[in-house]
Amino acid sequence: MITIIQQTLLLLGTILSGAIDAKTGYIYDWITIPMIIVGIITSVLLQQWINLITGLIIFISFFLIYTYGKIGGGDVKLFTAIALLNPTNNIYFLITGILIACASSIIFYTTYYGIKYLKKGIDLEENKIGITKAILFGVIISIYFITITYLGLIPLKTGAILMFISLFGLIFIALQKGITKNFFEEKIKLSKIEEDEVIAEENNSKKVLLLLKNKKLVGPKEAKLLKKHGIKEIFVLRNLPPFGPFIAIGVIIATISPELIKLFLI
Repeated sequence: MITIIQQTLLLLGTILSGAIDAKTGYIYDWITIPMIIVGIITSVLLQQWINLITGLIIFISFFLIYTYGKIGGGDVKLFTAIALLNPTNNIYFLITGILIACASSIIFYTTYYGIKYLKKGIDLEENKIGITKAILFGVIISIYFITITYLGLIPLKTGAILMFISLFGLIFIALQKGITKNFFEEKIKLSKIEEDEVIAEENNSKKVLLLLKNKKLVGPKEAKLLKKHGIKEIFVLRNLPPFGPFIAIGVIIATISPELIKLFLI
C-alpha cells in the first residue's frame, strides 16, 4: 500500500511539475516539498535506506550544479523528491530516470535551438572558441568510447548510443555562445532583478563580475551592491529552456522499466 502511495505521488508530482514548468518556467515548492516530506516518511517506514542515501547525495550534488546556474532550484528539489519516492528502492530506477531526462533534453533542445539559430544565421566567427572546444572534446570522447568498447567494458550498442547522444552535446557546445546570445541573454535594469537570476558572463563588465565575486546567481541583495557602485544595468540569462518535462519523461519510462539501464550494460 505504501509503495502504491509512493508511485502515485511520484508520477502525479513529476507530471504536474513538468506541465507547469513547460508553461511557466517554474517548478513550485507546493509540489516538491510535500513530495520530499512524504518520500522521507515512506522511506523510513519501509526501511528504504537506499532512497534516503541517494536522496541526500542527489540534493547535495545537484545543489552544487544549481549554484553555477546550470539547473533551477525547483529541479534540485524535484530530483531529490524522485530519489526519496523511488518505489523500487533501487539505484537502477534513479539512474534510468536521470539519464533519460538528460539525454532527451539534450537531443531536443540542441535540435530545436540549432534549427532556430540556423534560420537566424549562424555566425561561425562568434562561435569559433566553442567550435574548437567541441572538436577537441569530440576527439577525446571518440577515443574514449572506442577504447572501452574495444576492450569489452561496454557493449557496442551502448557505445553507439552514447556517441549519438554526445554528438548533440558537442553541437550545443559548438554553438552555445551564439544560441545563448540570440535566445537567452537579456539586458535588464537592476530594479527588474528577480531571485536567482543567472549572470551572462560574456557581456557583463569585469567590474560587475568582480563586485559579484564570480557568483553565477544574483538577486535583489546583489542588485543593491551593484547600485552602490554606479551600475545601472546587467546582462542575465532568461527564458532558459525548462527541464521539468524531460524529468517527467524519465520518471515515466523508469516506472515502466525500472532497470532499463541494465540492457545497455550487458
